[in-house]
Amino acid sequence: MKSNIFNQLGEIISFKQYSDSDLLTTSETMNYWRTNDVFPFLKKNRMALMTLPEALWVSIINELSNVGIPADKIEALTNKIWIEPLFSRYADEALKSAIENKKGEHSQEDVEWFKNLLNDEIAMHSVFRRDITPYMDSIKSCLRLERQIVTFIYCPRTEEYLFSYYNKAITSEMNNLFYGETLISIPYLPHLAKLIGLDMERHKEDLQYLSDIENQIRRTIIFDKPKLMEVVVNENGKSKIHSITESHKNQEELAKFF
Repeated sequence: MKSNIFNQLGEIISFKQYSDSDLLTTSETMNYWRTNDVFPFLKKNRMALMTLPEALWVSIINELSNVGIPADKIEALTNKIWIEPLFSRYADEALKSAIENKKGEHSQEDVEWFKNLLNDEIAMHSVFRRDITPYMDSIKSCLRLERQIVTFIYCPRTEEYLFSYYNKAITSEMNNLFYGETLISIPYLPHLAKLIGLDMERHKEDLQYLSDIENQIRRTIIFDKPKLMEVVVNENGKSKIHSITESHKNQEELAKFF
């Protein structure tokens, strides 16, 4: 990932703007989680705001809670997602891998930037080891131009988990890890659509994680309010028409369309 894109996504996911009322979680549940320190990022002050990754994680955990996963397993899972990558220095290994990449995916300027980061212990500890984790990577994949449909997979019996990107390698890995096990599958899209829909309502300016075309469509839908808009998209060499109707004037529905 190029450094400017990295910085943009870092700003997006670190901005605190979501409150308890934005989530489909009861106030009693949120109070319990806050009081019992279930999440390392949840402050006991009910007015404290959350970032996009934090709000998404609360939404995912709420789904697990609703199907009966107990609080102690939820706390253990959260520690695996949020705490363990810091101590295992996942970010350091990711940056080293990017530096050693032989495919030319990163410019020399980016490589030098990565090297400088690795030598800056304060920046790594306070920011980048928190921003570069498997969970954060999965969200960034959803927000990039070339998006992937990500699903969180959890095995209640073994307490193992996986971020599924719906490709053959991941499917094979799931078969190896979870063969014969009962799995809980929680797709990101419905939760991200709600959160990004809220983001669209709160910000009138262009959103950095949308492409220029998507921002143009968004402005047209919001301000011109057409009854029907047809967008021609080239998919695998073939032109395909996508229709945007009045139903997409709802910000959440427009987020789902994108």
